[in-house]
Amino acid sequence: MTEHEIHSVLGIGFGPANLSLAVTMEELGYTGRSRFVERAGDFQWQDEQLIDGADIQNNPFRDLTMPRNTGSAYTFVNYLASQGRLTDYLHLNSKFPLRREYAGYLRWVADSFRDAVDYGRSATRLTVADTADGEVFRLETDDGRQYLGETVVIGTGRSPRIPPAFRRSLGPTVFHATRYLSSLRRLRGRALRVAVVGGSQSAIEIVLDLLGRDDVAQVVSVQRGIGFRLKDTSPYSRRVFLPEFIDYFYPLPAETKRRIRAELRSINYAACDQDVIDRLATVQHEYELKGSDRLRLMPFSEVSEVAPHGGGGVHRLVVRDVNTDTRSVYDADVVVLATGFRDFGLGPDDEPYHPLLTDVADRLALTEEGIPAVARDYSVPVARRSSRHSYGSRPLRLYLNGLCEASHGMGDAGALAVLSARSTDIVESLMLEPLESDGVLEPEGVLAPEGMLEPDALLPDRRIAGLVPDEALR
Repeated sequence: MTEHEIHSVLGIGFGPANLSLAVTMEELGYTGRSRFVERAGDFQWQDEQLIDGADIQNNPFRDLTMPRNTGSAYTFVNYLASQGRLTDYLHLNSKFPLRREYAGYLRWVADSFRDAVDYGRSATRLTVADTADGEVFRLETDDGRQYLGETVVIGTGRSPRIPPAFRRSLGPTVFHATRYLSSLRRLRGRALRVAVVGGSQSAIEIVLDLLGRDDVAQVVSVQRGIGFRLKDTSPYSRRVFLPEFIDYFYPLPAETKRRIRAELRSINYAACDQDVIDRLATVQHEYELKGSDRLRLMPFSEVSEVAPHGGGGVHRLVVRDVNTDTRSVYDADVVVLATGFRDFGLGPDDEPYHPLLTDVADRLALTEEGIPAVARDYSVPVARRSSRHSYGSRPLRLYLNGLCEASHGMGDAGALAVLSARSTDIVESLMLEPLESDGVLEPEGVLAPEGMLEPDALLPDRRIAGLVPDEALR
């Protein structure tokens, strides 16, 4: 790659979302020049949560490619066959594969695309640059490298959600679940008191894993609800992970989308599978019979304050009952935040857009709420600056791969089930010649969601959807 090579597609992140995109580009015959930049030193998927016994919550046949191409070389079934494990896997009669096994499948596929990925480089800034042929995206990485691309596909995953009480305490002993296993390895050899915050599948898996460790003296589970709730696994509810549901959900008004997401929350959030709930209930009963307090549950609770206490790295947690407003104190050596991820929106736990979009946000089509207006093909219209190279050159294109729950529904919240369908939508869009309207990329055949500006309404001076009032621009 030359220093000033302009890529047709520049992918940021190379987890399952952009891996699926790479597979789809190959299988659909996309001929553009593509390059992916990945922060990790090698391909990894949920390495920090590859806990013994943990499985995925997705039918393995809905993998990177099978729903689109049953004859693909990159199916989960082909992976098992290549490893000599297909018969053994079928003999297990398991509904879902182990997380460790599925991670092996994804890594096996990623090995076929190693030449298209620069590992060990973290994207730090995305801007727009002028070239002799017009505008391009410029991506800067932590090692000083720069990449240029006509199209950018962001497939990094969402930002971890850190409750306000913990934001000043993050460090080696207060961390998000996405850093779980490596952080625990560094803390071996101590009799640890660990608080796990959250009521998700990840939270209960971490609680069970901690209870299986000899160097953990006590585990406290802190969550706002009554306790670990059963996930809604009805085949009717789980239609949210079908491509047809995306077609239904996408054109709905924003308020209707918010209501549906709230109603269906237990399908994917703050809820757990039956097997881990049963395991924890059995372990809890066993401790009660022994008169042990090694496991302590604190329902209807949230941590309102965190402060150092008594030296030695101890964290004093002030825990508030959300119903009675009474407070209690718990001292923990370690706090694990199994608190999920931030959505795009204006709520207290949301972010308006992915942090990498900060320096190009003034060029993006935004909804009336000020968040990116994502088209059905996962693109965000990009306004063009006036320049002598603007007209007649290829317009910029930006896609969000796996970051569009607010616009496309719950299947876009990191679900493996929609990888193949979403990557197909994106690649088919990439293979179409983009239409232009007054220098603005206009999604072809897309119905704009309620509140989305039509491309002709975009202005290059940030007077977009009321994000900046007119008087502030005078």
